Amino acid sequence: MWVTQILYDGGQTDRSHPRWHLLFSLFFLPDEIFAAWTDGVVSWRGLVDRLRVLMIVTAVTLPSWLLGGQLLRVSGIARRMRGIEVAILGLAIGLSLQATATLMLGLAGWVSYRTAMPMLGAIQIAIALALGAHRSIGRDQICDVCKQMARPAGEHPLAVGLTLIGIALVAIRCLLPSNEFDVLEYHQGAPKQWFQEGRIGFAEQNIYANMPMAAEMQTLAAMSWAGALGVEDAWWWGGLAGKSTMFLYWIVAIGATGCLARRWVGGQAACWLMAVACSGLAFAEVTVLGLIEPAVACYFAAALLALAALRRQLATQPAAMFWVGFLAGSALACKYPALLFVCLPVGSLAAWQIFRQRSTVPIDFRVLGMFVLGCAITAGPWLAKNAVLAHNPVYPLAAGLLGGYQFSEAKIAQWQAAHAVPTRSLSALADSLFSIAWSWKSQGAILLPLALIGLLRIKRSPAVRIAVAIAIFAFAVWWLLTHHLERFLLPAIPLAMLLAGFGIRTMFQQLGRPLASICLTVGILCNLVLMAVSPTMGDPRLLVDTSAIRREGIEPTDSIRVPEHVLWANRNLQSTDGVLLLVGDAAIFNYEVPLRYSTCFDVSDLSEIASLPADQWRGEFEQRGIRHVLVHWGEIDRYRGEGNYGFDPSITRELIRAMVDQGVLKPLDTGLDPQRVEVLAVSP
Repeated sequence: MWVTQILYDGGQTDRSHPRWHLLFSLFFLPDEIFAAWTDGVVSWRGLVDRLRVLMIVTAVTLPSWLLGGQLLRVSGIARRMRGIEVAILGLAIGLSLQATATLMLGLAGWVSYRTAMPMLGAIQIAIALALGAHRSIGRDQICDVCKQMARPAGEHPLAVGLTLIGIALVAIRCLLPSNEFDVLEYHQGAPKQWFQEGRIGFAEQNIYANMPMAAEMQTLAAMSWAGALGVEDAWWWGGLAGKSTMFLYWIVAIGATGCLARRWVGGQAACWLMAVACSGLAFAEVTVLGLIEPAVACYFAAALLALAALRRQLATQPAAMFWVGFLAGSALACKYPALLFVCLPVGSLAAWQIFRQRSTVPIDFRVLGMFVLGCAITAGPWLAKNAVLAHNPVYPLAAGLLGGYQFSEAKIAQWQAAHAVPTRSLSALADSLFSIAWSWKSQGAILLPLALIGLLRIKRSPAVRIAVAIAIFAFAVWWLLTHHLERFLLPAIPLAMLLAGFGIRTMFQQLGRPLASICLTVGILCNLVLMAVSPTMGDPRLLVDTSAIRREGIEPTDSIRVPEHVLWANRNLQSTDGVLLLVGDAAIFNYEVPLRYSTCFDVSDLSEIASLPADQWRGEFEQRGIRHVLVHWGEIDRYRGEGNYGFDPSITRELIRAMVDQGVLKPLDTGLDPQRVEVLAVSP
């Protein structure tokens, strides 16, 4: 597949051009696109595989969606919203409730029980029905939502068609396995470990698993549901279903932003904005890979929508402020930086809205307490968990001040050095702006230009001024306090989408409907073509059987998804062979054998064993149940490279040779490159 290879290599080796600079060649190569989709086994089994994943996703999310919507209605604020807005906010609230409930089940040690998740789902449905017993629910609400969705379809069929294509592409790609390192290491790896151990606890081997992980709770719940449904290898299929729920976060973020645009910009611009947003490459990429930025963006957009819909009730109805805080806190429950990216701007905007009404409504500042209460209900359990288990509520942050379990001064220094902010200078600022605007490999062809056009309305529209102010604050936080990864800005992408909505309105006013529609369609199609085939957005084999993709490499054949050393371990080691100790490699999800491992910030079993006298090494390996050791020198060298995270200096090739000379370890002939990956057996 030379076209996809050029797209992939071109973006990795040359950042002077965005990835879409080659898209025009793809317009003339539809056979290449179809070949990428069908590069493998294609049969009816693939449909069964995808239906199985969708069944698990539905079981996880539908009960919580029903409950979230009913809670909004019972609180009395849904009457101020359109039906589609209630549906969107209800799903966001439901996902947050489901994550908190799964956390509680995990801490209690119940996540591996087959009845746990079905009982939780039944309880959610029962509560939703009880809350809605005195209300008209069901058919009328569904009809209301359908009417609101059908209206733009009749007025703007081209925009709706392009939107549906984007949704379909993202949905299908979300149903395929990910090979992104962070996803395999902790977004899927941590829930796998918790599911197999039967409880959520302090993760001694994976520092990242001790951060807030509300978005990963859908993955843990999906694994539990897969076990309850009798699915073989429930951890793997549940992990894929949990990754696929990122699609729901993605669609809620876009839908909430579209509802905001409809309120502030108008129906025509909002309809086209949905098409632009659903074709956005950067946001789609993190979604299909299984990263959690869509979850933070979802709650940010939902909180802004709640603010806009309830702005006149904030000062008088505590429930309104509670749900705004609930949604903002849900973002913090996913990721610490959301405190600055989401909670602070949303809380400030809510307080400003209340203060604006001081001339007509008596100000009761106790209402702001409801915002704090909402945040505490969603984010509080994660902070409390870390306070108890890690001895630091924001572990591993602020370790120099608050300390933390198993966090030595050396590890604190390593963490702080790895996450230090790059050099601040005008040239560095210019480089960051250029990277976001042009050289970012996921930069699309249309969203940013439209947002820039939207800035032309800054004098006439308060909404534009608010969006620009928050966007500038988000960029400042990103540039001053993070290590400048572009995707860390994506939680703020609803702001760019909203500005793009104003840009679309300006285009229609200045160019007229026919010409503006043509320009938007060309830009959207450019993105959709790349979304359909680009391997940087995950596995491009959209129509290949999931089972075949999963099992490839079990026979000694080439694999484009699973690393060769992982395939070797899965082929040659059995669960009865004891524990495999990974050193250097922490992307654990695809391993199918019992493991011990550590991230670069955690203490490896190998370091602990090596600190003992040599005559105790063999006994210590046996006591820990370790029968094989896999050392990934390639990963270790990468960590030790300049500007990287660092790695335990005690783990060296000389240490391994010493253990071999002592007769403790025996190198195995694996066919792997020993300079990169070395596998050794513990001598009996």
